[in-house]
Amino acid sequence: MSPSPDVRDRRAEGLLLFVVAIWAANYPLAKYGISGMNILVFNGIRYVIAGLILVSAIFVQSRWVPIQRADLLSMMQAGVIANVIYQVAFIIGLSMTTAGNSAIVLATSPLWTLYLSSRMHHERVHREVWLGMVISLAGIVLITLGSEKGVEVGGATILGDLICLGAAFLWAFSTNLQKPLLVRNSPQQVSLVMVGVGSLGLTLIAVPDAIAMSWGSVPWTYYAAAVLSGAASIGIGNLIWSYGVQRLGPGRTGAFGNFTPALALGFSYVMLHEELSSVQLLGAAVTLVGIWYARR
Repeated sequence: MSPSPDVRDRRAEGLLLFVVAIWAANYPLAKYGISGMNILVFNGIRYVIAGLILVSAIFVQSRWVPIQRADLLSMMQAGVIANVIYQVAFIIGLSMTTAGNSAIVLATSPLWTLYLSSRMHHERVHREVWLGMVISLAGIVLITLGSEKGVEVGGATILGDLICLGAAFLWAFSTNLQKPLLVRNSPQQVSLVMVGVGSLGLTLIAVPDAIAMSWGSVPWTYYAAAVLSGAASIGIGNLIWSYGVQRLGPGRTGAFGNFTPALALGFSYVMLHEELSSVQLLGAAVTLVGIWYARR
């Protein structure tokens, strides 16, 4: 007897909570990794490892099914958007603005996901969902204001803020692009094609820096950080995210993205010994209340 739809939905939500915990832990892990390694090389290693993980998942759990040419092209398009353009835009945007600004702007991604879901798939988004997402965004603003990251308005950060806003939109767009593909294809195959495109694109971008880098001078721990980050946050993360889109739809899946900043606080406290302010803790509580309200 197969599980009921409600049980399968709860299972998908549990897996999404697991993956946002992985993404939250990835913040301090990646921060450590890029402190001792070129960021483009770090990203290239991560995506190559992620591709190997997804190939293994298909080999162990399922078999490769031929993909229709139109679907393959759409998967490649989603892969370019999510795993090449988004990654480059995120890095460039972050370098041109403050970490605080980028945290808030990128946190608009779930709202973009809901909006695009209603426009692209004609899904009705209830008022409670919109309100919950706005509440959770307010919580993220509090988390950022309570940290040492700082928030700046205007000046030299405007272009970086706009690039980060574009990155948030791109992630939401790629999430919605996956929905029709996952009706006809498995999450493993969709994830593999998308990450494979990212592996190729980001590896080519990293080639000049990889040639110039002294590989032997980099301690093994930085390579380990790249491998672990790629296997968990990209390989496992993309696979579960695609499953969530297939099971719950883009809007409900996207809402889980706002768990990440709140959970990242805890991991940064444990792994990097960063101090937490009362405003940040309040922001985390507000964020969780907003997400709870949105999924009622």
